[in-house]
Amino acid sequence: MTSMAQHAARALERLAGASVRAGEWPAVARFVGGLFLLLTAYYVLKVVREPLILATGSAVSRSYARAVQAGLLIGVVPIYSALANRIAPSVLVQYVFLFFVASLLAFVGLGIAGLAVGFAFFVWLGIFSTMSIAQFWSLANDLFTETEGERLFPLVAIGGTLGAIAGAQLAAQGIGLLGPFGLMLLAALLVAGCMACTALGAREWRARTDPNGAETSAAGATSRARSVHDPHNGFTLLLADRYLLLIACAVLLVNVVNTTGDYMLAELVSRAADAASAGAADAVAARRTWIGAFYGNFQTAISALTALAQMLLVARLFQRAGLERALFVLPAIVLFGYGTVALLPLLGLLAAVKVLENSTEYSLQNTLQQALFLPTSRDAKYKAKAAIDTFVVRAGDVGSAALVWLGTQLALDARGFAVANVLIGLLWLLLVVRLARRHRELSGAHLAPP
Repeated sequence: MTSMAQHAARALERLAGASVRAGEWPAVARFVGGLFLLLTAYYVLKVVREPLILATGSAVSRSYARAVQAGLLIGVVPIYSALANRIAPSVLVQYVFLFFVASLLAFVGLGIAGLAVGFAFFVWLGIFSTMSIAQFWSLANDLFTETEGERLFPLVAIGGTLGAIAGAQLAAQGIGLLGPFGLMLLAALLVAGCMACTALGAREWRARTDPNGAETSAAGATSRARSVHDPHNGFTLLLADRYLLLIACAVLLVNVVNTTGDYMLAELVSRAADAASAGAADAVAARRTWIGAFYGNFQTAISALTALAQMLLVARLFQRAGLERALFVLPAIVLFGYGTVALLPLLGLLAAVKVLENSTEYSLQNTLQQALFLPTSRDAKYKAKAAIDTFVVRAGDVGSAALVWLGTQLALDARGFAVANVLIGLLWLLLVVRLARRHRELSGAHLAPP
């Protein structure tokens, strides 16, 4: 690295409180850059999807699209697992990224030709957002040892946090200039850049332990990957391993609680907007403006707090409290936050709870979920992780939708849904106790000398 890059890297290391050892920075910097490019692309595409689906459908189409995503993932996960049995995992990751780049270019071509691609693109983006990020972290889990991962993952995750902010701003400024299909082309370039960064980072990381260079190390890794694998698919591995099943249940409950909280917030915001726009000359426009201003401030607060937490707290919490204790942070926030909302169901209070919950999930909890796979097998890191990070995440959305439907049938208000989230939080806390204990057992076995 150049002198300027070295100073920037050391400044980031000190800011995050991470510990990067001699010779690690070139590879780590490429992983940080790869995740930055990937999340920048995703947040650009999140902005693109809204005008495309709303121009050819309605808000109801978005709900149908999420259900289609979950259904497709039931088939995608076994197909991916079958490919992982035949292709070296590190090579498969690059093929997956290449598929997403080609898909984006196809959407651009179809859109320019005048075809309605909004619904299909919404479904595709839901799969891309989970599958591509899962692939990145699967590769990182495969390359890093458990000690290295717990030391370096919080630093790598900063790339994603900064990418989310950059992508949202890039899309906001570029949608008028480039249009949705121009932004898709830009996102395709960003994903290709992520693909190159991760490939180079993986090669450099392997080269650190091989005096003959990166190519020999990579070839050795490929040979090992092809000769040793579990023939089962991601779902089978998940159901057969108690530790993986605990991770899956935790991810499911995280998404049920978060999505239900989003529904509660939307309901209170809608009522507040009705009250604020009452008597206005154009009530519809006034209501839309009020909701837009609220969510703009809300998302800004989440982005700012997420960035601060990722850069200033996560690595230090890993070092001082350890992974097992850090697992209890988000369940504690959920129990205290929604317990308070159950007593005082006020918009300002719920918004503050959601900002704290979302920023903690996007920073600490996301890093924890990646690090939990460090003591698992290579097949679990690719196939079971793909099942958890894709299907289980979407299943959480479906579970929340079922909870909301049941709650509306029972005429629950915000207080009732807050109580439901507290009960789910208690179940989650009990599950985390078992998950932390099982992780400690696996880590001890993994680190013990033969």
